[in-house]
Amino acid sequence: MNPEQRGIAAWAAYAIGAILAFFYFVRPLWAWATWDQRHNTLDLGFIKVLARPGFPSDARAIVLGLVVPVVLIAIGRMLQSRRAS
Repeated sequence: MNPEQRGIAAWAAYAIGAILAFFYFVRPLWAWATWDQRHNTLDLGFIKVLARPGFPSDARAIVLGLVVPVVLIAIGRMLQSRRAS
């Protein structure tokens, strides 16, 4: 693989990692963090039912949102470091 192809592959790995992190972890985390109690709460006086979105801690959010992007970014860094040498 020539240096130009390695650079393109590295940037593709960065982009895919960023997209996966955004859709599977950052977006659910943002929905959880910015949830407004007034909009999604049923308050009957004696009981309050909350509809807060879950914290992104399921296996899909962790693997596709954190682990795979880190691996892809590491692969991209390796490809770029091979390009420099």
